[in-house]
Amino acid sequence: MRKEGGDSSVTMLFIVIALAAFVDGLDGTIVTTALPDIADFFAVGATDSSWVITIYFLVMAGLILIFGRMCDKGALKRIIVAGFVVFAFGSLLCAFSQTFWMLIVFRAVQGVGAGMLSASGIMIAVKYLPKSLTPLGLSISVLGYSIGGACGPILGGVLTEYLDWGWIFLFNVPIGVVGAALAAKSVPKDVGFDRSHFDYIGSAFLFLAMVLGLYVVESTPSHGFGTMSAVLLAGFAVLMLLFVVRERKVSEPVLEFSVFRRPATIAAIVVFLMINLVWMGVFYLLPFYMQIVLGYDLVLTGIILCVQSVVTLVMCVPIGRRVPLKGNRHYVILASLSLVATSVALIFAGYDSPIPMLVSVVFLGVIWGFGGGSLGNRIIDSVDADKRGAASPMVSFVIYLGCAIGSAIYSVLFSIGSGTQGALIDELSPDTFMAGFTFTMIVGTVLSVLTLFLAWSFNEEKGSEASSS
Repeated sequence: MRKEGGDSSVTMLFIVIALAAFVDGLDGTIVTTALPDIADFFAVGATDSSWVITIYFLVMAGLILIFGRMCDKGALKRIIVAGFVVFAFGSLLCAFSQTFWMLIVFRAVQGVGAGMLSASGIMIAVKYLPKSLTPLGLSISVLGYSIGGACGPILGGVLTEYLDWGWIFLFNVPIGVVGAALAAKSVPKDVGFDRSHFDYIGSAFLFLAMVLGLYVVESTPSHGFGTMSAVLLAGFAVLMLLFVVRERKVSEPVLEFSVFRRPATIAAIVVFLMINLVWMGVFYLLPFYMQIVLGYDLVLTGIILCVQSVVTLVMCVPIGRRVPLKGNRHYVILASLSLVATSVALIFAGYDSPIPMLVSVVFLGVIWGFGGGSLGNRIIDSVDADKRGAASPMVSFVIYLGCAIGSAIYSVLFSIGSGTQGALIDELSPDTFMAGFTFTMIVGTVLSVLTLFLAWSFNEEKGSEASSS
């Protein structure tokens, strides 16, 4: 049931959506800058220290669909309030960790809270905002995530430089407390959630499958694909098979496969996945280009990357309001065109002029200015009205899955283009780096053009499939 109320209640829901996305985006990147200090403090190597980042995303991604289903079945308010509380509590524990593996465990706790927030924030836009404001709610979610993600590296550097690495986690605590209070006040009361009918066995199969599969995706670029990767991939396949078999038997499945019965829905998901994939791939390599080739320091790099969030900020609210008038497809195509422009500009990046890089950064923001509301809304609008709640967790899941695959694929492409399999990117010479960077952006342009073609080819208006003429 959608929330009825005045402008103030809708505004409060917008704030909760933005806060949930902000802390999710912030904590995904704020740790990156402080990672060398954390590794030095606990006297661990680079391979082990990467678990500080990896465990957070693995746990979060493995739980998004599960928490999304719980929200859809009537537990939305308790999930988002608990999400803020768990996230804040996990952050506090991280700040005072006494051993490295204690920090890893507490980062997993943070990941649980982040999974709750990622699933429930978007669900608020789908369930409790008027339908005409759903695209705007999704735009605000993307905006919050983008601002958090862009501010993370700068904030992490400043807090670590002038205080210590623990403050990157303490910074989250008051945000979590405020978010929990606002959600408790503004999100409508839960109705109808029945714990006894929730599929806990299927949820366990899905969670373990996602953890194994995403671990293989994220670890292969740095560790290669060996025997352990093959075993984990086989485990992923077996668990997914068990999950599918069980979901077809239970009356209340975690994931309703009927959501995917229309080709237009599948196309909308693939386009959203591809845009996230290319966007994250570019965002992953750009800081290295700025520092290795252009010689920028960390602070200047972070400031430039914030430009994309500013562009999204300027565009996403007015565009989000116009999506119901013009339709999703129009803005999805514009977002896909911006994706092509992002990659093409970087093919011409060189040693002297920053202009191609700056053009690319601007278009990174334009992508989400046009697509922040329309991309997720296109998925939701392509399914039957009674399946919209079941489809909305896919929006959060596809964002993370696309980003995880994107960073992995672009890392592999860079290694192929530069001929430096296994080498640390930040230790390469500018010439070697540019060989891999240009090759990767050429392939990225091909992927972007394919995404544009797919975005153009399907019209999901009101759930009906049609090829564009």
